[in-house]
Order: sequence, then structure tokens, then C-alpha cells
Amino acid sequence: MPPLRMLHLLMLMVLLCDADGTCPTEHNPLVLDPSEVISEYGSEVFLNCSSSHEDHDGMYWSNAESEMTVDDTFIPWTVTLSDWNVTAKCIIKMNASFDCSKDLEITLYKNPDMVSLFPLSYSVEETQYVLQCDVHDVAPVQNLTVKWYKDNEMIRTESFPNRSKTPVTESPQLIANVSRGDTGAKFRCEAQLDFGPNGPKLPIISATVVIFAQYAPELSDNTTDVYMSLTEGDNVTLSCDAEGNPPPHFHWTRDGVNMMENTMNLSVTQVNVSANYTCTASNHLGRTNKSIFIHVIKDVMGVPAVVVTTPVPRKVCPLTLTPGEVVVRFGDRASVNCSTSATDVSGISWEASVGGTGSENPPSFTWTVEKLQDWSLKPKCYITLRNNHRCFVEPNIKLYKTPDVVSVSAGTQGPMVEGVQYLLRCDIISVAPVLNLRVMWSMGEENYDEEMFNDTSVTPVNKTSLLRVTPTRDHNGALFRCHAELLLGPKGPNTIPTISSEPYTAVVHFAPEFREGNYSQEVTPGQNVTFACSAEGNPVPEIQWNFPAVENVRETTGGRQKNVSVTGATSTNAGVYICVATNKVGSVSRSVTLRMRGHRGRSLSILWWLLILCFLTLLLIVMITLCKRRKKHGQYSFISPAEEGSGIPLTETSGGDKA
Repeated sequence: MPPLRMLHLLMLMVLLCDADGTCPTEHNPLVLDPSEVISEYGSEVFLNCSSSHEDHDGMYWSNAESEMTVDDTFIPWTVTLSDWNVTAKCIIKMNASFDCSKDLEITLYKNPDMVSLFPLSYSVEETQYVLQCDVHDVAPVQNLTVKWYKDNEMIRTESFPNRSKTPVTESPQLIANVSRGDTGAKFRCEAQLDFGPNGPKLPIISATVVIFAQYAPELSDNTTDVYMSLTEGDNVTLSCDAEGNPPPHFHWTRDGVNMMENTMNLSVTQVNVSANYTCTASNHLGRTNKSIFIHVIKDVMGVPAVVVTTPVPRKVCPLTLTPGEVVVRFGDRASVNCSTSATDVSGISWEASVGGTGSENPPSFTWTVEKLQDWSLKPKCYITLRNNHRCFVEPNIKLYKTPDVVSVSAGTQGPMVEGVQYLLRCDIISVAPVLNLRVMWSMGEENYDEEMFNDTSVTPVNKTSLLRVTPTRDHNGALFRCHAELLLGPKGPNTIPTISSEPYTAVVHFAPEFREGNYSQEVTPGQNVTFACSAEGNPVPEIQWNFPAVENVRETTGGRQKNVSVTGATSTNAGVYICVATNKVGSVSRSVTLRMRGHRGRSLSILWWLLILCFLTLLLIVMITLCKRRKKHGQYSFISPAEEGSGIPLTETSGGDKA
């Protein structure tokens, strides 16, 4: 009994005897090393194909430039993976009429150029954001996995059915529900190419965005009406403790009359009449009101009045700050006056890390700093009463700083292409406070888009704004700018502080377009004629003419156009001349039809002459034929010798007699 290996060889020989058969997988003599290639686009790999069958007529790679090997049982190949559709097949010629082959599975990949995450829109009522994660230029997309995280907890995973081999941009979206307790939540998207446990381990590319739930102001204690009784001459602080996002602005009225106070807490000193105080807390999403009625009770027999509501805050100082709110640029001068109308004050002073400090005699004292450069500065104005009681108030100081740099750059690699979405990036360097920052995008003189930020940081930070543009050819050469504005409110500068970027000149690539369409031209024989062809496109199109190859036709180039000149036109020049304009984006063509004037008339004239000649030839043949037939039937005319000189011919009669 032959060994098992011999049986296999015999089976293979039987299979190979069938010239019309295929090479079964289980008996394929070829082995590829590696058996599968997963590699980055542009890299170089070494392949080897070996055979267990030594007796063959040759081995070769189907798309290799090397020659076939006959004497070896293996053939190597080094290939640069610079073609997205690269294939590799090893072939072995078993005999003159039968081949075996094995295809190598090749997967090329490209990591994303960039991953960006930003909110497309939000719904205030439901605090619902639509987040979009752009994964730029990745391949193959069917191996792409995008994971969504909220505060480091994975909430969603996405894959993509697209079977494209070449790089594409994917933009998955997530609907994020954000409650008020989630304010400041960090959402992150991570993009990674995944080729399974045996594939390469590729890096994760991610982007993060911080989401703030926006909502209208609400009172912290949900109490909208408060009633309190105070003893005449008491001091009290009225609290309007409201929360909202963006943070609310406050406004107070007393019996319907506007007050100058715009803070959460209102100081009322030495109350002497009953009054109704109303606080309004508002932002751009809504407002809420709180009414506090103060009933003043005369001090009878030294019995103090009773507060008929929640505990009243501590009594505050009888001090007035002018202005109560200060908006000042970083490094500029600041000044606040502190005064009192109280008569039992023994001294007034300021305490601050910088600026004027010390003590003065009442009723007022001004704090001044020539260059305010302390972001955490909180000056306090104190008074000392004659009973040695001390109290203070703080001004509301908003320190701002315009950006050091505002610049626009490309957020997407490569040039803009007509009809393909593109990202522009605006970097704002070292600006504060961010909550007051608005970024305006413009194209030329036209406002294009704007963005606000929810960052509550009061010290300088860097921010980035992204603009999504789908360019047309009209955008080529357009100037994009971004402008960083600080909206500081009514207490801020009369002119909004604005820093603008240098213009970003858009370079848009678009397919060629001809200035004119197809047309026909008629010329007379011997006339000179020139056809011009030019096209608009970016990059500048390459012009190519296709026309009948005749000696009297030549191409010339002038500027951005290419001409075809015909010298002394003849009938051989008649036909269609096609101009093709091509660049990286596309290709277009147009045609010029050349006709010869009078060429048809001469052709008809020649035809008529040929017909006439044919007719005359036919007529001559008919006449000769008729003459021959008359001689054959005995009809003759001749002159007798005897009467030769008479000049009178004799004619034979029908009976044979001569007359």
C-alpha cells in the first residue's frame, strides 16, 4: 500500500490531467507568505510565493515586473502599496495547458487626518443637543468604529456599511440629552480602524466638546412672594437667589420704580417706610420675578419686630459704591468710590491687594488702581461704626482681555473642491471672559456665521471656532475672516472690543468650463482658418486637440489657450475638431465642425461629366452594332469599275438584277 503522500500526489496528477479543470483549493500547491496583508497605504511589503510541486513549467506574480522563474519552487516580490486597487496573484504553470493560482488578500488602510466634534444645534426646552463627529479621510471605512462617550462612559458604538476602499469622510451624529445636572458634561467621540485580533493595533483619534444645558432663570427656593416685618431704622439685605444658564442678569424695582442696583442681593439701609421690592432675573431664554414686601413697624417700648418669613440675612453696611459694577480692560486704570449716608460712622477704608488702601474720614473714600492686572482681585470697602461694629461691601469687577492672536487656517487637509464640504478653523488665543466672547465669521463684506461659548472661565483661555463651508467656483479667491468680539453689556466700552484675523484666501479647485460651446465653420478651398480653445478651471486646465492628421494642420499655444491652424484648406481638412480640457477635478470637451464651401458643387459637376461621357460611349457602341447588322443582311452600296469614272453608283435590286 503506497504511503499517504504518494496517494495525494497521484490525486493531484489525476486532477492536473484535466486541462480544462480548475485548481481545487484543498489541492492547491501554492503557499503565500504572508497569507494576508493589512498595511498602511504607501508602505512597502515583501511577499513570497512557494510551491510544494517541484515539477512545473514556471512560477510568476501576475502583476510583477520580474520574469517567470522555472528552476525554483518559490518566487519573492516586493511591492509598494501606492494603488488603492492593488491586487496580487501567484501563478504556477503545472504543464503547457494548465495553471494553478492563488490570490493574496490585500487590505490598505489610512488613519483619519483629523477628528472634530461640535454641536450642530440644540433644543432649549428639552436640553437636547445634536452632536456631529467628523472623521476626515479614513479608509477602509467598513473597518472604522466610532465610539461615543459621556464623561468617560461609553454610550454608543457605530460602524459603517460603506464598502469604499479609498479614503472618505464620515460624519456620524449623536442626539445628546443634557439635564441641568449635566452642565459641563464632556462628550467625546473616538475613531479607530479595527481589523480584529490578528490585525494591526492602530491608535485612537478622538475629539471632546463640553456641553452646557441652557435654561431660563429659576428661584432657588421657589418662593416668588415674601412678606417681612422690620423695625424702623433696621438694615436688611434682600436676596434674589436665582440660577440659570447663561447666568441671569438682575434688576430691582421699588414700588414699581427702577433702581440702579443690578446684583443678586439688594442692601436696604435704615428702612423707615413700608415698600414692595421686586427682583427680576433674566437671560435670553426667559425671566422670573420675586416680590418682597417690607412692612415697617415702629419700635414700641424697645420690643423688636418679628420677621415673618424665612430667616433674614445679616444686616449689611450702609454703603454705596459708585459705580457698583466696573468693566475694565486688563492693565487699565480702575476706580470705585465708596460713600455712606450713616451718621454714626467713625471711619471708612479700602482693603485690597493692589490699589489705594488705608482709612479716611467719612463720608467717602475712592479706591484706585492704575493698572489692574489681578484676575482674582476682590477689593472691599469697610466702615467702622461708633459702636465698633465693622462691615463691608464689594464692587462687582469684570476684568476683560482681548485676544493676543486671532487667526484663520484650514481645518481640512488639501485644497477646497467645488461641492465638497470643507472646514475652516479660527483660533482665538488668550481671551477673557469667554462667556462674553462671540466669534463672527465673514466672507468679504458679508456676515457668514457666528458662535458663542458656554465656558465660565474668567481667566484668559484659548478657544477654537469651526466653520463648515461647501464651496462653489465663485468662492475661489474669496476672503474669509473671523472676528472675536467681547459683549460686555451696558457697563462695558461704548465700542465693542473686536480683534479680527488676517484674511484667509480660499483656493477652490473646480472642473474646467468652456467660454463657448460647439459650432460649425465653413471655408472656401485654399482659405486659412484658426480654431481657438481655452477653458476656465482650477488648477489651470490642460488643453488637447483631437483632429485629422494632415500636413497643413498644426497646433500653436498662446497664453492659456491652444489653437489649431489650417493653412490652405482642402477637402481633406473637412471634419470634426475636438478640444478637451482636463484638470485634477474633471474633464470637458467641445467640438468645431469644418465644412468646405463649393466642394459639393464641384463633385456634382464631375458626376455630370462622367454621366455624359458614359452616355456618349454607349451611343457609339449602339451605332457600331447597327452598322454590322445591316451588312450581314446583304444590303450594299458600291461603284462599278466600268463606270468608275461616271461617279454614278449602281444599286442591287431585290431580284438580283442590276439597275
